Amino acid sequence: MDAGTPDEVAFVGGINITKGSMADRRHNEADPSLGYRRGDRYAVVHDVYSRLRGPCVADVHDNFTMRWNGASECQRPYGSWPDGRTGDITERDPDTVPAVAGPTTAQIQRSVLPGLYDDLPDGENSVREQYLSAVAGARDYVYIENQIFLSRVVLQELRVALERGVLVVASVPGNPMSELAAARSHPGINAGYEVLATLGGYEGFCLSAPCVRRDWGYEEIYVHAKTAVVDDAWGTIGSTNLIFSSFQGDTEMNVSFWDPGVARTFRVRQIDEQAGFDSSNLGGGEAVGRLIEVARANAARRRAGGSLEGFACAVDPAHWAT
Repeated sequence: MDAGTPDEVAFVGGINITKGSMADRRHNEADPSLGYRRGDRYAVVHDVYSRLRGPCVADVHDNFTMRWNGASECQRPYGSWPDGRTGDITERDPDTVPAVAGPTTAQIQRSVLPGLYDDLPDGENSVREQYLSAVAGARDYVYIENQIFLSRVVLQELRVALERGVLVVASVPGNPMSELAAARSHPGINAGYEVLATLGGYEGFCLSAPCVRRDWGYEEIYVHAKTAVVDDAWGTIGSTNLIFSSFQGDTEMNVSFWDPGVARTFRVRQIDEQAGFDSSNLGGGEAVGRLIEVARANAARRRAGGSLEGFACAVDPAHWAT
């Protein structure tokens, strides 16, 4: 918004906004007048977006220009309407960068396939690099929300973190897209399934799928978010799924930030929503540990047909998305 001005604003997050994305933190039942039926996979969606100001917005601006112009057909016959009246977006003046807007260090990362854009011939894989570096540095906890949780390399790094005593919680959709199970025959995807199954053997790991009890039964909350927080120090928000195709094939964007205050606030908001308790007076590891307890207790309550505390509900990683 207001591109090229000192007040330029950018938004980075889960993309693919739908009617279900209008759900708030309470995850109330979707309005039937909007065309949803009970139990629709995407009726109630959990997603996260960030509003950015400051120098990092220039990178979002440049990425938008590169992708828009890269997809343009305005130079081809009948590639614009009226013919010849539409041109490419003008590139940003490299000397014009939004002013510093606060104390938080933020950086834009991307996943871009090599050879896709002339301006980026070697592509970029910095989102993957950020995840691996952040998990490798974790000493207390890792909290993840993601639509897909099948990246072999990330899961292997999480397993190493679990070995050194780091708590790990991943919030995923309990009713994931059916394409995942259908694609398991692909060696790269199946490798992710195999590593995920091994994480279930660690007491400090919890795969959680949020759901809510309705008067007609339990409804899964579809996690479309792509976020992570590590040790109340680092966080990321964006569009990148944790699967090799999102790192190496799809064009994605995340913003990562280094700020203990912001990271802690983000962790508190996410865990409080999922666990149904106030974690603002708890350290990150303690809060994540309590979330694991809540998720496991909710799984037992759900099996018994009872009410839930918050939304988090532990699921078996060996049988997720199968």
